[in-house]
Amino acid sequence: MKRLFVHHPLFRLLTPLFSGSLVYLLILLINNTISDLRENFFGQELYVCIGLAYLIQELARLSLVVFRKLKHPKSFLARLILQVFAMLLVTVVMVSFSMYLYFSKVLLYAPNQTELLIFNSIFCVISMIYVLLYISHQFLYKTNSEKLRKEEWAKLKTEEDFINFKQDINPTLLFESLEGIMVVMKRDPELAEELTDNFASIYRYLLSNKKTEVVPLEKELEVLEEFLRIQHFLAYTKIVLAPTQISNTWIVPGTLLTLSEEIMRTTIPSKKNEITLELIEDKDIFKIKYKHQEKLSKSLQINSLKRLINHYRYYSKVPLKISHEDEFKIVEFPKLQVL
Repeated sequence: MKRLFVHHPLFRLLTPLFSGSLVYLLILLINNTISDLRENFFGQELYVCIGLAYLIQELARLSLVVFRKLKHPKSFLARLILQVFAMLLVTVVMVSFSMYLYFSKVLLYAPNQTELLIFNSIFCVISMIYVLLYISHQFLYKTNSEKLRKEEWAKLKTEEDFINFKQDINPTLLFESLEGIMVVMKRDPELAEELTDNFASIYRYLLSNKKTEVVPLEKELEVLEEFLRIQHFLAYTKIVLAPTQISNTWIVPGTLLTLSEEIMRTTIPSKKNEITLELIEDKDIFKIKYKHQEKLSKSLQINSLKRLINHYRYYSKVPLKISHEDEFKIVEFPKLQVL
């Protein structure tokens, strides 16, 4: 679509045959009657018109290439006016020179002003047709490109919405929690009912805050406690939250839940060991510190927290990052303040 069809070899080869014949036909109709066309149509003047059509169309095509590469003027209208003026000037000069050369060398007399006017007018129209083709192609390309960008943006938005919806639902955690509750239900129905309430609270929190930008940290900690109760009955290493004193602050909803789940899934499963999460408050950041026992095939990486990174990027210049300290792993995320 970006390449204009006037540059195609077949178009460059065949079009001048028709345009040159049309020019010659128009000149015959101006200077003769319709009855004289049969006698005068096939002559050397026809080949002169076709040759001149080749020359003018190649010059017009060359001007399109030259003006497309020009950086000045930057205004499309100013460049278009300059291009039209240059093409008309070159067309008039080339047609006049060719006609003088043909008439003086072949016909042995100089052309009059009327004949020059006719030839120049017709070939200037051909040059303008090239300009119109170029302008229409540029606008069509711009319109189609804009439509393609909108379609691509809509596609990316749909994919992003689907990924966000999938992450909000979290089907893996959903089915694992239900399976854990079913196992507990067989030996302790009351405990299973309590776990069901915890499970419902977690998903109620996630779904109700899907469009909420920030939530109090205390509320997130309450939901985290319910998540950890359910997590104790899953086939993962148990995670506990160390007691801590935290000031009133805000975070992106699901931050602690996402980090805890990632830590749970990247830790080697063990029934005897447990992981203690320490939530440490610093000046501008929070730190989650724990003694890691990560799987060989999967570890907690910053790439697995892209969603949180994108959310925090809107509210703080402090980046979310993961670091190592001896046998501990530390996840840092910024503190948010609501003014």
